[in-house]
Amino acid sequence: MSAWTLVFCAWMKELDRIVSNNIKTTFQVEGAWARVRLNIVKFSDEDERRRLQELYALDIVDTPGEPAFDRITRLVADVFQVPTCLITLVTEDRQWFKSCFGLQEELERSRSTEREAAICQYVVAEREPVVVTDARLDERFADNRFVRQENGIRFYAGVPIQTSKGNILGSLCIIDTEPRTIGERELARLVEFGRWVVTEIELRRDLREKELLAERLQQVIAKSESQAVLIRQAFESGLEGRLLCDGSGRIVLHNEKLVEWFRVQPAHYPDVRAFAGHLLQSGEARSPQLLERLEQLLNGHVELFAERLDYRLKDGERRVYEVTGYVIGLTETSPQHYYIGIRDRTDEEKIDRMKSEFMSVVSHELRTPLTSIMGFAEIIKERNPEADKRHTYLQTIHREAKRLTLLLNDLLDLQRMEAGQQSYLFSPTDMRSLAAEAVEGWKEHATHRILLQAGPNPLFVYADPERMKQALVHLISNAVKYSPESDRVEVKLMEEDGRIHVTVRDYGLGIPERAREKLFTKFYRVDNSDRRKMGGTGLGLAVVKQIVTAHGGSIHYVSEVGQGSSFTLAMEKYAIPSP
Repeated sequence: MSAWTLVFCAWMKELDRIVSNNIKTTFQVEGAWARVRLNIVKFSDEDERRRLQELYALDIVDTPGEPAFDRITRLVADVFQVPTCLITLVTEDRQWFKSCFGLQEELERSRSTEREAAICQYVVAEREPVVVTDARLDERFADNRFVRQENGIRFYAGVPIQTSKGNILGSLCIIDTEPRTIGERELARLVEFGRWVVTEIELRRDLREKELLAERLQQVIAKSESQAVLIRQAFESGLEGRLLCDGSGRIVLHNEKLVEWFRVQPAHYPDVRAFAGHLLQSGEARSPQLLERLEQLLNGHVELFAERLDYRLKDGERRVYEVTGYVIGLTETSPQHYYIGIRDRTDEEKIDRMKSEFMSVVSHELRTPLTSIMGFAEIIKERNPEADKRHTYLQTIHREAKRLTLLLNDLLDLQRMEAGQQSYLFSPTDMRSLAAEAVEGWKEHATHRILLQAGPNPLFVYADPERMKQALVHLISNAVKYSPESDRVEVKLMEEDGRIHVTVRDYGLGIPERAREKLFTKFYRVDNSDRRKMGGTGLGLAVVKQIVTAHGGSIHYVSEVGQGSSFTLAMEKYAIPSP
């Protein structure tokens, strides 16, 4: 059985499925012609302008015949047992045939007629299939010269060629010199063939775009030896691994990013198949279809592909890559090559996971105070409690509103800081007084005593007092939150080597070493069940880091799991000028 017979059988099977599933088409018979009723959009000048704009952008009108379209018209004519099948594209003044099977010799040479004589213009204007069982009996076409002539058009059925943008470029039509009818199932099949035409047109467009890119790259490769260094630099630039293969799949060029990632030399392998096979056999790599897709590309069965590659290094680290491949150099003057790109998506996927987790956390953190506020407000409104209870409820509402405000402020502040839009009002600031204010806010905390250790003398830095106090409050808040079994947090100030050091010490859970690199990253929270129960957004330390960095200071920490943590921020001491 030939390949085309298999394709045809697959198409018929799919069309039968669509029809048997009650495709949403109904018939309305009027006189000697019938039409399939689809969603009708009124035709307008704006529709015509958009339609013609897309048609000419495709650069398909007045181009030579192409086998892909000729195969369709031959197959359709055979399926429907008609002498003529056309793929027509309608411009502002004519209809042009991209493919014309069984057309009169004169028209086959010119491949076009004036638009006024085209029955296909009705398909474009009405944006729906048009069926004419006997054109001689239809007043619209009775005087048409192609109908009046001997062996002229009697039967016509045309369906729209509608692009993914919704524009009708023309029609796929079948024509007979004898009157006939067409059933619902047959017309549904013709509609599906019309969609096949659209697919070929859009594939042709995509292929042209790839050809343009391929030609540009091939021109660079073919340039003189004096430009070889520039080509190498261009190929080496960027963040992805790159391979260039010849027509047989032999690797002719690769960048060092691949060597860095996979610790192998691609050039040592006979072709790209062997290189990909090595990746899948080492490092516990998984990509079930990568070798198959590569083979399809090299055999000409696909023009491009994209596959995911999960790769676990020997030290246990897991990396995620996206492997893409496509054909370049499709012209007669440039030999065919294949470009393979490997992009590391590990960090992107981690960020996506962090964002998803952050949205979940923020939703919870917003919902909790809002629930308290709404609950107690409803009690006050509906039950009119006694004065002492009302006062308690109002205190809870106020506390939760402050909590909600702090969360929103953190989100907004961090966004402004990262965008470089945060303004700071610097002035000589006594860190001793500032720390005392921050500690005072926790004086009535039910579970922890906040102990301040500072000498009697002021410790000045040049800072924005509000922002620096915000950083201290975040450090104290974290210390309290993550030391649930302790009853105290220590805040210590000291001067050393011309710098002011502020240390916040807790006796809580501690921080595992694996979290060190990411601890000050926004949205990051140490991943264990003890901390999950405590909530938090993962923004506090990111805000602290941004503030301290903007002040020219530094922040570091020491920690031991189960024993607690100490966070120390250091700022240059500000010398108060003598009076």
